[in-house]
Amino acid sequence: MGAVDLLGGGLDSLIGGTNFVAPPTAAVPANPGAPIGSGLSDLFDLTSGVGTLSGSYVAPKAVWLPAMKAKGLEISGTFTRQVGSISMDLQLTNKALQVMTDFAIQFNRNSFGLAPAAPLQVHAPLSPNQTVEISLPLSTVGSVMKMEPLNNLQVAVKNNIDVFYFSTLYPLHILFVEDGKMDRQMFLATWKDIPNENEAQFQIRDCPLNAEAASSKLQSSNIFTVAKRNVEGQDMLYQSLKLTNGIWVLAELRIQPGNPSCTLSLKCRAPEVSQHVYQAYETILKN
Repeated sequence: MGAVDLLGGGLDSLIGGTNFVAPPTAAVPANPGAPIGSGLSDLFDLTSGVGTLSGSYVAPKAVWLPAMKAKGLEISGTFTRQVGSISMDLQLTNKALQVMTDFAIQFNRNSFGLAPAAPLQVHAPLSPNQTVEISLPLSTVGSVMKMEPLNNLQVAVKNNIDVFYFSTLYPLHILFVEDGKMDRQMFLATWKDIPNENEAQFQIRDCPLNAEAASSKLQSSNIFTVAKRNVEGQDMLYQSLKLTNGIWVLAELRIQPGNPSCTLSLKCRAPEVSQHVYQAYETILKN
């Protein structure tokens, strides 16, 4: 298909077109805590309403700060988003011979203003060979500075021994908000309005999901299907998501039954986020 003009008799037919499968109106909003939106609920809201409450995909914890670089303090972590709240889930292990106390954490300025929303509370001294799990709530109202790469987060952790620094990359889907579903007319107008040079196309390989399974999985991480069409045997999902800082990303996901690769086209007024949104799609669809 190459860089075909998606609007060439394509997207326009989403509004009342013959190819569009008119969805039933869902009786239950996918996320009771979120605004119900324009009522243009789609086929997939009903199937994955429960999935939304279970939260976005969470990667397994990885070691962010090895003990040998932090005088015996080892930090592993991951990021979670659940019903509108972002957390940094940490595991602190004391591999030193002395007790650790007086913990504190600070983030450098970053692209999306991520900042701790509470102090790092380790309620008891951390004895040698002891591990403690902490869920640190995060806000997105911290100081903003564009990082390279965009999702880089630089962190300082202090204890009674010293101050230690590490950096990690957070997955962009923790920033996808619960009210990121655009109505169809707005989607069409916005897609036409964003310049073609802002469109990026990616291949997602080894993804044997059908359109319904893909849509359901993506919705649980706040990527919403606005409309669905079938064109010459290919399922086309038109999707929207919104970042915590208000940036909208529009997507077309093309799935051909029997073909394990699908094509993702993204349009956004801030095209530098597209690569990271693609990585989020790949992570969510493959896990």
